[in-house]
Amino acid sequence: MTFTQDADCCDSNEQYLTIKTQNGGGGDFYVIETERWAFDNIPELVQTLMRFYNKHKKIESKEL
Repeated sequence: MTFTQDADCCDSNEQYLTIKTQNGGGGDFYVIETERWAFDNIPELVQTLMRFYNKHKKIESKEL
């Protein structure tokens, strides 16, 4: 899942944050990829992670 946000006051580029799962043979682990992702407060970051979690949970339940 890739999130996008507008540039912030310290960088003029649009920002991307990708969160995905990857299987290393012993089960899935979570991967976060970004060049830059600025946030104003911790709850904002937690909300982004929860959006991924909720979508991932729905996908997992459909696979079962």
